[in-house]
Amino acid sequence: MSKVASVDEAPPVEKSRLRERLGPAALWERLQGWLTGRKHSTIGFSILRILFGIAILIVLVPSYADRRYLWGAGAWWVEPEASRRGWWEPLRLLFPKDNAVVFETSFHVLLLLAVLFLVGFQTRWVTPVLLVFWVGLSTNSTLLGNGGDTLMRIVLLFVVFADLSRHFSVDAWMRSRRGSRPSRFAARMPRWVPSWTGTWAHNTVLILCVFQILLVYLVSSVLKFQGEEWVNGTAIYYALSIDQFHVMPALSQLAWQSAPVVALATWTALWVQMLFPVLILWKPTRYVAVVLITGMHLGIAVLLGLWPFSLAMIALDLLLVRDGTWLRAAARLGRIRRGVLSPAA
Repeated sequence: MSKVASVDEAPPVEKSRLRERLGPAALWERLQGWLTGRKHSTIGFSILRILFGIAILIVLVPSYADRRYLWGAGAWWVEPEASRRGWWEPLRLLFPKDNAVVFETSFHVLLLLAVLFLVGFQTRWVTPVLLVFWVGLSTNSTLLGNGGDTLMRIVLLFVVFADLSRHFSVDAWMRSRRGSRPSRFAARMPRWVPSWTGTWAHNTVLILCVFQILLVYLVSSVLKFQGEEWVNGTAIYYALSIDQFHVMPALSQLAWQSAPVVALATWTALWVQMLFPVLILWKPTRYVAVVLITGMHLGIAVLLGLWPFSLAMIALDLLLVRDGTWLRAAARLGRIRRGVLSPAA
C-alpha cells in the first residue's frame, strides 16, 4: 500500500514543482537574473559596431567628391521637402547649406567619428556624438536614404547604452594593456547608481534591437504577401531586372536564368521573414534562420549594391548568436588551423 500511495502522490508534487518553475514569481526572478547577471551578445554588439561603421563609410567615402551637391549648397532644391519633414532645428544647423565652412567641418568630423567608431576608440563617447552628426546629415536630403538608414538611426540611439567595445576594438586592447588600472577617460558612475545598471541597460538594448529586427521582418513579409509577384515566385526576377540596380549585370543575368531557382529564392525570402519570430525561439532553427536571412542580405548587397542596408540588417541578425557559440566556433577554427599548419610528422 505504501508503494501505491507514493506513486499516487508523485504527480501532484511534480505538478507543484512545475507550477513553481513556471509561475509569475519564478519567471520574474529568471528575467531579472538574465537582465542583471551578465552582459549578453557582447561579441554580436562588437560586430554590429564594425558593420555599422563600414556601412556609414560606404555612404560617405564614395560620395566625398560630390558631398556639396548631395548634402551641401548644391542640394538647395531638396530643401522644401527636407524642411517639411520637421527635423529638430538644432540638428539641421550641423550641416548648413549656406555656410560652406561649417558644412565642411561637420562632414570631416563625421568621417573621423565613423572611423573611430569602426575601430572602437573611446566608443562610449564617440557613439552619441556620431548619432547626432549622422542624423544631422540625414536632415539635409530626403532622396539619398532608404530603410537601412532609418534603421541605423534607430539602432544607434539604442546602442548608446550598450557595450560595443568588449571585443575587436582599440578600447579592448587598451584595457588589456592597462590591466586593472582605471582609465582617465573612464565613465565613473555615481555611488548611488546600482552596480548592475550598466548590465541591465546593455541587455535591455539587446531586447530592443531584436524587437526592431523582428518588427522589420514581420511588416516586410506581410506587405510582400500582398504582392502577386512574391506569391507566384517572380519578385526576385523583377528586382534583378531593374537597370538602376545592375551593379554587376552579368551576375544579375546569371541569377535570373533559372526559373526554379528564382522561385525558390523568392519563396524562401518570403517565408523565412514571415516565420523569423517563431524560428528564433528554438536554437537549431534560430541558427538556420540567421544563416538563411544573412545569405539573403548578402545577395541583396552583391546583386543590388545596397551594401549599407544589408550590413545594417546582418549586424542586427548576428545579435541572435550567443557569445558561447562564437567562442566555440573560434576554438574549432583554431584547432582546424593548427591541424593544417602543423607538420605532418
